Amino acid sequence: MEISAKSSMGELVISEEVLSSIAVNAAKDVDGVSSFCNRPVDVVNTLKQGSLKVMRPARITQEDDSIVISIYINTAPGKKLQTIAANVQNAVKESVQNMTGRLVAKVNVIVVGIDFEEPVNTAESAESEK
Repeated sequence: MEISAKSSMGELVISEEVLSSIAVNAAKDVDGVSSFCNRPVDVVNTLKQGSLKVMRPARITQEDDSIVISIYINTAPGKKLQTIAANVQNAVKESVQNMTGRLVAKVNVIVVGIDFEEPVNTAESAESEK
């Protein structure tokens, strides 16, 4: 999918991969976002396109002259989900609008999970090295 705009000077085409990269890079900087999850596979569109490529963690759609972005994230434990989601929405919207000049109508943040870090047992590793 491509987002395109025509003017008297020519045509601007921005690929979905570029918009997805901008959105993911903006969301990386938000406190509380620990990782991203690949979006669910849209089987019908994948079969129409004829490729089974790895899906990106952001889905981009175009509605009239504006863009709608859905981004799939995992959060760090102990953080407020509402605050993280609001910060991701603002960061993604500002970045995409500033870099592309296109209006972002909506940013949907889907929290897929929470990344819990497994505690490392240092006593076990010290014994096994002896």
